[in-house]
Amino acid sequence: MSLASFLEQYPNIEMFDLIQFDLNGVARGKRIKPDSIEGVLEHGMNIPFSVLALDASGETVESSELGLQIGEPDRVCKADLNTLAICPWQSQPTAQLLFSMYDYEGKPVMVDPRNQVKRAVELFHSMGLRPVVALELEFYLLDKKRTKKYAIQPPISPRTGKREESTQCHSMLNLDDFAAFLQDVDDYCNMQGVPADTAVSEYAPGQFEINLTHHDDPLLACDHAVMLKRIIRQVADKHDMQATFMAKPYSTRSGSGLHIHVSVLDEKGNNVFGEGDPKENPLLRQVVAGLLATMQEATALLCPNINSYRRLQPNLYVPMYVNWGIDNRTVAVRIPNSQPHARRIEHRVAGADANPYVALATVLFAMYQGIRDKMTPPDPQDGNTFQVKNPRLPNRLPDALAQLRGSKTFKQLFGEEFIKVYTACKEQELLKFEQTVTQKEYDFYLNRL
Repeated sequence: MSLASFLEQYPNIEMFDLIQFDLNGVARGKRIKPDSIEGVLEHGMNIPFSVLALDASGETVESSELGLQIGEPDRVCKADLNTLAICPWQSQPTAQLLFSMYDYEGKPVMVDPRNQVKRAVELFHSMGLRPVVALELEFYLLDKKRTKKYAIQPPISPRTGKREESTQCHSMLNLDDFAAFLQDVDDYCNMQGVPADTAVSEYAPGQFEINLTHHDDPLLACDHAVMLKRIIRQVADKHDMQATFMAKPYSTRSGSGLHIHVSVLDEKGNNVFGEGDPKENPLLRQVVAGLLATMQEATALLCPNINSYRRLQPNLYVPMYVNWGIDNRTVAVRIPNSQPHARRIEHRVAGADANPYVALATVLFAMYQGIRDKMTPPDPQDGNTFQVKNPRLPNRLPDALAQLRGSKTFKQLFGEEFIKVYTACKEQELLKFEQTVTQKEYDFYLNRL
């Protein structure tokens, strides 16, 4: 959509939100008035380079060498008009635009995760292939009021006036309980052009999943995912609730994931995974092999935070091992049961806290390597694979970061600068966490040692 046609449709716009996502997937940027938007579209928006080197608390990570060491320079962010949309939650008529970062010579800044998705897609195009992507996001709704011990708790059902405490997987009653919330999410998605499809009540009270339809533009699929997260948070607030995409907000309840579905089309538009038995399909086997070969070194990109590793527990439908299977939810790479034209891989490792751009780029790069190197996977596995001895994913952030730092594959495909900045940011978060005295330490040691 052009700016002119958008303003013709929404002539009362008073503000534009200009959004650049950082490594954590947090929206950064500026808010401007309409009389400045044409200049921004023509010349771009200057923003500090160090915006891409912030930890989760918003502090610049100086060890990334993108901040004071180089004089806190700006870079130019350019708008993607495919993301121009109304912000229906704002009382003041507001639109939003997503941006990618470039240097002053017009080259993409590769620390920007959005540019990494573009690079991954270009690699597939160089082989005459086109990835088709769909993302599934799980999240929790929370009561804004905390318990007497200041713990989070599920929201009270608007329909029954009671707080749900039991697990009701795929419950239609739970969807009825929060129908007004889900209806507003759907309405806002329609207004923003976000193709939300299916809503599911998940494995814990207050937990839901919303699926996005598949798209042959992987970058736009990621844009839709970050837009959906913003919509869900805003609608939850409207209904006096809080939405969280933490991977493991409750220690004793299921975690929230970001499941990534990918099929691949050839130049004639045929799904290259659709031919024959999925266990024998050459290209499907190659992409599975690439995903498995890089999975341990990819974990820090897919599970980016300390809390991410609380989710990696057995018997909660969360992959913990390097394996694959057909229609098996205990594996890391699942081939769902589907018609040949819809055959795809479902990558199940990433937490809902992952940056969708980073997560998808990671998956696409690993798939590309598998095809490029004609890799061969191990045999697919059946049944409960938690009971099978397989290579284990890293179960702590320090171990995962060590694997990523040593990855030749991802240093080549993401580029060494991206890996350096990413690991520096995560190491600073880890250091802050390890230097904080927690309540559990007081419970264990204060009066006993």
